[in-house]
Amino acid sequence: MTTYEPLEQVVTAIMADHCPPEVVAAAEGSWSPQVWDRLAGADLTAVGVPEVAGGSGGDLADAAIVLRVVAAHAGPVPLGETLFPAAAGCVAAGFAMPAGPVTVACGPGLSVTRTGGNVVLDGTAPRVAWARVAERVLVVGGSPDGPELAALVDPARLTLANGDNLAGEPRDDLVVAGLRLPAGAVATVPRGTAAHLYRLGALARSVQIAGAVGAVLDLTVRYAGEREQFGRPIGRFQAVAHQVATLAGLAAVAGAAADAAVASAVRDSGAGPASTSDVALAVAAAKARTSAAAGPAARIAHQVHGAIGFTQEHRLHHLTRRLWSWREEYGAEQHWAAELGRAVITAGADELWPTITRI
Repeated sequence: MTTYEPLEQVVTAIMADHCPPEVVAAAEGSWSPQVWDRLAGADLTAVGVPEVAGGSGGDLADAAIVLRVVAAHAGPVPLGETLFPAAAGCVAAGFAMPAGPVTVACGPGLSVTRTGGNVVLDGTAPRVAWARVAERVLVVGGSPDGPELAALVDPARLTLANGDNLAGEPRDDLVVAGLRLPAGAVATVPRGTAAHLYRLGALARSVQIAGAVGAVLDLTVRYAGEREQFGRPIGRFQAVAHQVATLAGLAAVAGAAADAAVASAVRDSGAGPASTSDVALAVAAAKARTSAAAGPAARIAHQVHGAIGFTQEHRLHHLTRRLWSWREEYGAEQHWAAELGRAVITAGADELWPTITRI
């Protein structure tokens, strides 16, 4: 961690100064351009993106440090999508990263096909994160027998059905019917890119959950040491101490799982969509584990804080509502646990222990 301390300190200082609870509350149903601009001014909204693609350089581990700190402050900005799936998709397609926030729409509901000199977009992508505030939407799709294609699309050209998650973060249904784009604005990407970007979205959420659970732990430890009942801090009561210890364990395993998946992705960064099965397993394990930790962590924190944790001025509920939302996005715990189970069964009994120790 020593290598990343200066970066972490810079992001922490920016978020502490410019993202208090009132800013988070005011951004519900939208976002905070001011917080984004502060991060962009320090070149933190393009960390991990190669300089030749318009980024700030570094790797995914650097991006994860930034994202984790921003999540710990409940930052109302589309940084997870921009730094993880959107950045990787732009690099795969040979696109320069836009200056503003970028989100990703991909999956089986979207069709991107070549027709004459144009490319036609059709279909629906449900609950696209931050679509209404993004500068561009990176659309990735294809036909069953054709190549996968990618395009950066202005969201003003798309039909959006606005929706929010429990934390008030935009999650919009994207509908497109026969939108024609010039062939020169579209790039062919390797087969499997859409699935790769979905996996990176899950990795981003794992990092965010780890950051938020860590912040929830800090708030809870502080409150348990300050709040007195019957003449002593409530943290000295055995029942409360046990709950806080359980929360500390959840924070530790969530952080370790997210860190391991990021490290695996960094080691395999040259493979892109052809990512090894180890990376896929590491991401699946991270999302399953962090999603499983989110609910119990939120419950314990609110039990210790009592009613004060739900007040608008308090930071806790901004974090816990994100935990309840993020655990479901890009695949819930059950989805990724099933992925892990299928992979283990396919590999066979002899590969179980080597796989566990390797990833």
